[in-house]
Amino acid sequence: MLFSERSIWTMIHGIGLGGSALLALAVALFALSTIRPLPDEPLAPRAAPIAWVTSFAALMLWFTTLVGTYVVFPPYRATPPEGTADLAGYPRAMILADPSTEWLHRFAMETKEHLPFIACMLATAVAFVAWRHRERLLGDAPLRRIASAMVAACFVVVAYLSLLGVFVNKVAPVD
Repeated sequence: MLFSERSIWTMIHGIGLGGSALLALAVALFALSTIRPLPDEPLAPRAAPIAWVTSFAALMLWFTTLVGTYVVFPPYRATPPEGTADLAGYPRAMILADPSTEWLHRFAMETKEHLPFIACMLATAVAFVAWRHRERLLGDAPLRRIASAMVAACFVVVAYLSLLGVFVNKVAPVD
């Protein structure tokens, strides 16, 4: 069923929250790469949008991770009753039952259990630096490069996890 409670939560998790997080990370990366200090202008007003967008990205990542961990993941991991032939309602068991899709759980879902928290911590660290060192962020090239590298790493991790989520949901949708 397309609009069951479980599928709606999966869509909120993946498309709504995860998509917002990816978009915010892309905007943050763009802002960190393009906004430069101007002569005779205070740096803080130009750095404020970076602080806001990095905070929004971190917030969306935390929401995505927490909804995925505590709302979407438990139904995925549900164990079917003994003797169940139709595994459609048990995505993990369905994936593990087929040797050609077993890698999706062994690799993809095991990765999706841990890496999101690393992405959240990276995004939170960048948001903290963007707020704490607003005036230095634009003027200090090494600090800006480190922040950009952390946002880029976070973007790559989140895009990778999103792709794995699409693969898992394609093979064994959470109905």
